[in-house]
Amino acid sequence: MTTDNYLRKTIIINNVKDLQPDYAEGTLVLTESQAVVDECNLRNLPVAGIDTVDGTGLNCSQLLIDVDEIEDEDMERIYRRCAGIPWTIAYTNRCLIREYCENDLDDLFELYAMPHMTDYMEPLFEYEEERTYEKNYIEYIYKLYGFGMWLIFDRFTGKLIGRAGIEVRDTCDKENQAELGFAISPDRWRQGLAFEVCSKIVELAKEEYGLSSLIARCDPDNEASKGLLAKLGFTQVGFEADGDCRFFREI
Repeated sequence: MTTDNYLRKTIIINNVKDLQPDYAEGTLVLTESQAVVDECNLRNLPVAGIDTVDGTGLNCSQLLIDVDEIEDEDMERIYRRCAGIPWTIAYTNRCLIREYCENDLDDLFELYAMPHMTDYMEPLFEYEEERTYEKNYIEYIYKLYGFGMWLIFDRFTGKLIGRAGIEVRDTCDKENQAELGFAISPDRWRQGLAFEVCSKIVELAKEEYGLSSLIARCDPDNEASKGLLAKLGFTQVGFEADGDCRFFREI
């Protein structure tokens, strides 16, 4: 889902000599040329490769097939990925769900510093280690799966108020299955936000990402999370190796 459009223009360039010194923000270069890809990367110009008929392929983070058939929303997402702009995942009545980006790191540490935020989950790494972890997460999880752990913002104030999302983890034991995770800022507990956001994510897991089941886990003492998962239609089916309760739901 996207609402704000950052992509303004796409241009096809297959010769490095045809590249202009500069382009307006919102321009995406499309090319069949590895030389153009390399030059755009050097200049930090958003670029996507076009798969060639001879099948030789390009070394490019975004490789397109049948460019003329790509929908506008999909091209917007391609541009955002090339330009390092996080994807907008969904809106609920009170929240915005979107991907993490590197500019969010300070706000993320502020969120995790809230009293009781990490009572039932792992804290963040040290600052620079967390920065590297999140950068790799964008590159290897968001780009690979198209989903992952997202950030939750108050739709009206823009403040970061939590994280939630779905991930393919080692604990997933069925095809087309992911694990649901969630955490809301303690100062926003008991407002129904976790249910609101997770209900939307469960819907997306089925409709957008084609998953057939979800698992979830929580500490046995975390009565609020156990109650939320039951309300979301999950059933406890046992325990994980670390003692966490294991929940399951078909979707």
